Amino acid sequence: MESPQLPTFGFNAYPQTTEPAVRELPTEALEQLVLYRREERFATCRQHIELHRRAFYKLSLFGEGGGTFTLDDDVITVAPRSILLVKPNTALSWRLHGGPQTGLYGFFSPDFYNAGLLPAYQIEAVLAGGAPYVYHACTPTEYAALQLSGEQLYTQQQHLEKARLYLRLLLTDIRNWEKPTAAASHTAPVVQQFLQLIEVRLATHEPALALDAYADALCVDAKYLSALCRKATGKSAARLLKEKVTTEAKVLLTGTQLPISDIAYQLAFYDVAHFSRWFKQEVNQTPSAYRAQFTGYK
Repeated sequence: MESPQLPTFGFNAYPQTTEPAVRELPTEALEQLVLYRREERFATCRQHIELHRRAFYKLSLFGEGGGTFTLDDDVITVAPRSILLVKPNTALSWRLHGGPQTGLYGFFSPDFYNAGLLPAYQIEAVLAGGAPYVYHACTPTEYAALQLSGEQLYTQQQHLEKARLYLRLLLTDIRNWEKPTAAASHTAPVVQQFLQLIEVRLATHEPALALDAYADALCVDAKYLSALCRKATGKSAARLLKEKVTTEAKVLLTGTQLPISDIAYQLAFYDVAHFSRWFKQEVNQTPSAYRAQFTGYK
């Protein structure tokens, strides 16, 4: 019987990385970085995949083709000549359009990108806008530059040091296109860690509602944490936490078969009535009404 939980994959357990490779890669590379051409045979076997999470980054370059992608509670249509970077722990599903699909897609671990970098230059800091993904529809000139970096990354993936440099070059453009607000571009490391910790706790089904628990984990006072959040984002720590939990509730309601009572328990509400009142206040719908409007729910 299929599990009602949202599946979460490690690097070596992801369905796409367990498919037969068209060339041999060193074991070390397969644990940190792997790139595929979208037009190759096995890349076309995943025209549709149900909602899931990964503990690593997913990078996709679309030459021809595209599709409909669900990312947490956002749904986007991915166009030809575009790039999509999905961050770890984001709930992701897709359905590709029919017809040719060309370009590249691949996966890399945060540790692979961050090797040797000071904290201010690591990927969590340079992509600190808070969104679960970065999507950009390119001009022909922009896509040509990405394609050049992507091809170098693809051909050098057996040589990890060279591949790492090409990945960083490619992500430089993504960072520029993300266009974070002035506040987000100067987000304090503690705020970045706070947002990442929320995502990790939600993805691993740990209790996630108590702000004091996050402050303790980050070795700061809760009021100080809230002041840092407000300065960096314009929102209090409690509001950021509530938004993250709301998004997770939406994901679980539409992407799993969990009973609403189980979702309430997983999100650390003391009973289903409390969760229902809280959700309606945030979304202006009851959990059952929100779930019912998604025809894809099974």
